[in-house]
Amino acid sequence: MDEATGVIQNAIKVKVCGASDMGRIRKNNEDNFVVCNLTTGEVSRTSPFPALTLGSLGSLFMVADGMGGEASGEVASHICTFTVPKRLHENLKSLKQVSEMNFVLLLRESIEYANQIIHQRALDDPTHRGMGTTATAAALFGPYLFVAQVGDSRAYLNRGNELTQLTRDQTFLNYLKEIGVQVPSDPEMDNRKSILTQAVGSSENVNVKVTCTLLQQGDSLLLCSDGLYNMVPGGEILRVMMGNEPLANKCQSLIDQANANGGNDNITVVMAEFSGAGLPPAVPDAPVEVREFRQEDFAGRV
Repeated sequence: MDEATGVIQNAIKVKVCGASDMGRIRKNNEDNFVVCNLTTGEVSRTSPFPALTLGSLGSLFMVADGMGGEASGEVASHICTFTVPKRLHENLKSLKQVSEMNFVLLLRESIEYANQIIHQRALDDPTHRGMGTTATAAALFGPYLFVAQVGDSRAYLNRGNELTQLTRDQTFLNYLKEIGVQVPSDPEMDNRKSILTQAVGSSENVNVKVTCTLLQQGDSLLLCSDGLYNMVPGGEILRVMMGNEPLANKCQSLIDQANANGGNDNITVVMAEFSGAGLPPAVPDAPVEVREFRQEDFAGRV
């Protein structure tokens, strides 16, 4: 490893781009996104981002969709995307050695910390009472992609010609499914699919769900708010992700399609493409294995 830059040998290369749009109906944009080089602490909230070589402390990609009326949603999502990368970078830098286990524990803690700040801000200021935000944060540490989620913003991974959802929407409709209640065969027509069971800042405590998957060369990531996936079918999302255009064009194409299909909400996307010798070679037919993060799976690793 290069001690000056924190860049590891057999490096992982990342191309990343993000974009956000108000949509055609809403009066303001309550979405925010951020990309952070966790090794250097460098943060970007506008595109284009420079190509990134993964450092020893990894990188973070995040989308937050605020809620709460007036400007409160924008405040909540801004606090979240400002607090999480800063808190995570500072805590990682304080460790003598970072493993997958403490990397994920600190990722989760950074969102819990943001939850405390947003919740307290809402308690202190009646104009922001009830505000909150989704948080979908994909953190790359070595070849592992860890996705921490609160709410219903989504993370997808494209491998070969297949799109795999890495997150599960934390909605009342999904909760009913989990407890065995019969739900309509077409959940897209059920308004309960938009009722969140939790959001960052809406209550004193938050349960951050984390999934993990092992990347390979050629994989690509999409994070998005519901303003995209409610407007653009998964097949069309996959078609755009598989195209040969620059990432900035792909992001804009998805936003344009969401607007063309109604643009009923704010639309935010972050896309990343992964390559480099630090990842296993591409095996196009290899399935994307997504599992819930468990500490015992990484016990003893350094």
